[in-house]
Amino acid sequence: MKNRVFKTDKLPYLELRYISQIRSCDKKHQHSELTITAIEAGEIEIHFERKIDLLKPKQVSIVNPKEVHSATLTDIKSFGCYVLYLEKNWCEYIQQSLFETKNYKKIDKSLIKNSNIYSNFVNICNALFDRNSSFLEKEERLIEFISSLFLSNNLQREDRNKNPKNSKIAFEIQNYLESNIENEILLKDIAKHLNLSIVHILRIFKQEFNLPIHSYLLDRKVHIAKELLSKNIPIAEVAQMSGFFDQSHLNRFFKRVFQLTPSEYQKNLFS
Repeated sequence: MKNRVFKTDKLPYLELRYISQIRSCDKKHQHSELTITAIEAGEIEIHFERKIDLLKPKQVSIVNPKEVHSATLTDIKSFGCYVLYLEKNWCEYIQQSLFETKNYKKIDKSLIKNSNIYSNFVNICNALFDRNSSFLEKEERLIEFISSLFLSNNLQREDRNKNPKNSKIAFEIQNYLESNIENEILLKDIAKHLNLSIVHILRIFKQEFNLPIHSYLLDRKVHIAKELLSKNIPIAEVAQMSGFFDQSHLNRFFKRVFQLTPSEYQKNLFS
């Protein structure tokens, strides 16, 4: 099967990609969505902050929203990668129905070694790609799968050890970054805006988001670019609108995170 992307307004909370030729993604990054991955052949090392998972066929990788990670190809014969992104708000909705909880609860298992779960996941991915499958069927099967996934894993309690004041400052930094995403942002500008030292800003932000500010900013630009590409905006314009220096700059970092070039991504969406 060739590279494919499934994304539709009918199911706006998800995006599915199939990558035939798997590549490494060595740069640390994070996604705002819950990310579920499976491969058909080979091995991939998935690096988290404090551990490394070795993803193989018949297994499923789980990356919670905002969880910093990277991926290294350890077998050049690896192929066939399914990656499903589910919006955090939608996951919260499902969890509220299951557990009467308000906020998203993390899945504690990052690597699920269960061939049945793997088979169910791959079957659902193929059903999403299948044009003969109704949207009702697609959604019904997906909800059934994700519900069983949540129910079969212990959900972590919220971290209550964080300093609320520092968290507030971290989100003020985040708001500043989001408001100036198209501009060249300097640390001194953030420090001046919040009347704090640069060292203090760097420490608080890293503690809250597990990423340096520049990595977070680059990650956000890549995801903004993906949304613009899905609107069929020319790639050169997308690069400018999302704050990249030029199209080649966008190409390099987009491919690192999504394993597709912007052209490949857009071609799959609108072919």
